[in-house]
Amino acid sequence: PGVGRLCVLDYAGQEQFHKSHGVFFSGSNSFFILLMSLVTGEKRQQRTPGELMAEAQYYLSFLRASLDGKFIPTVMIAASHGESCPNGQRLLQRVVSEMHGLFHGMINITEESF
Repeated sequence: PGVGRLCVLDYAGQEQFHKSHGVFFSGSNSFFILLMSLVTGEKRQQRTPGELMAEAQYYLSFLRASLDGKFIPTVMIAASHGESCPNGQRLLQRVVSEMHGLFHGMINITEESF
């Protein structure tokens, strides 16, 4: 009671879906989760910090451009496959810290990360 409505959308990371994303970026009360895999390939090799930072920067820049200054979005950065990376949480925190610096004042990035 009194909580409101929750709508969860999975935008898919594929480029061919990017044009449709803007339709759903509508309200200042939106909350975004950027989910990144810590591993790549069938052998689940750990991704490098540079790969993860480039991916995060790409999607956060895309989000910012899609909103066109309508509001400052709140984003939580999360990672999957942490069980395959002994230092996964440290790696994720590094990405979060770097994105805080790059997008300060443009995107609210939560301190929590999973």
